[in-house]
Amino acid sequence: MVTVYLSGHLKDFTGGVTEVSLERDHSAVGEVLESLWARFPALRDRILNEQGEIRQHVNVFEGGRDVKRADGLATKVRDKEIHIFNAVSGG
Repeated sequence: MVTVYLSGHLKDFTGGVTEVSLERDHSAVGEVLESLWARFPALRDRILNEQGEIRQHVNVFEGGRDVKRADGLATKVRDKEIHIFNAVSGG
């Protein structure tokens, strides 16, 4: 099982849900996201761009690892927790 934690800005696309448990095992982050899209199809376009890559201003972490700095969607699932949230910037 993998648990996906979504930031509040995404709850409009999940009916208010910010924590999703996916029952089957997933070997890579991309597989987790495919299962997430199956339940909440509108999330896909909020997280991935037209090329199927994680959007620039979206962060995806597997455990404590930034997926963009690891192997992207091919990042192996080890910690059974995925966190998805908008990048925060400021000055």
